[in-house]
Amino acid sequence: MSAERPDVSVVMGVWQTPPAYLRAAVQSVLAQTHRSFELIIVEDPSSQSAAEVLEEFSDPRIRHLRRPARSGLTTALRDGMAMARAPLIARLDSDDVCLPQRLAVQVRYLQDHPDVAVVGTRISIVDDQNRVIGRRLLPLTHDEIASALRRYNCISHPSVLFRKAAVEAVGGYDSAARIEDYDLWCRMVVAGYRFANLADDLVQYRFHLQSLRSTNVHNVIRETIAVKKKYFDGRFTWRDRIRLAMEQALLLLPVRAVLWLFRKSQYKSA
Repeated sequence: MSAERPDVSVVMGVWQTPPAYLRAAVQSVLAQTHRSFELIIVEDPSSQSAAEVLEEFSDPRIRHLRRPARSGLTTALRDGMAMARAPLIARLDSDDVCLPQRLAVQVRYLQDHPDVAVVGTRISIVDDQNRVIGRRLLPLTHDEIASALRRYNCISHPSVLFRKAAVEAVGGYDSAARIEDYDLWCRMVVAGYRFANLADDLVQYRFHLQSLRSTNVHNVIRETIAVKKKYFDGRFTWRDRIRLAMEQALLLLPVRAVLWLFRKSQYKSA
């Protein structure tokens, strides 16, 4: 590990990630055109350790922490942030891929916009065969994002670059939160921090039925409703209330139907 402090700490949580997906995720970080970064991988015990994949790379910027027991993504992210030496934190999930220019573009954006605390990007959606199946056209400006957060999570967690000090100032990831990213963004926007999304697709987000985010759908919907009520109750518009009613109706549908509706409504043709 270099003694020089990097510009960016990329934090990745790993648990039972297929080796091919993890290998592609790590390769995409190491291929970044912005070279001043460290990659912090926090792993919950898996049937096949991430170390077996990481041994293929001889890059001193990789730091691997293998936890003794399963604790979940939120705790992994808190541990990763505690290890981070950089003032900027980038996220990437262990089954996603970022484009080579991602960090360079986002670092430059935060340098040019000192009032912005969190910058995400629009994303491409790929399936388990690496085929692009759509895009997610997230809102771009702070005002659009602040409004949309009352209805849904419009910041793609694996795409964000944020100022570590700003996240720490609001308490960081809440270890009690089931959807740690949405809870954090809502808490930050209520506290007055500013957001942006970039128009380019700088991350490829992997959508597959075996992933945790697909098998826990009903719980995610329940937690989304709870977060919205926690931070925005009393400030809902009629559009917000319609969205809330629709989400409550989704709890009555089977998981595959919910996922189909989500893909049709949120993913645009590539």
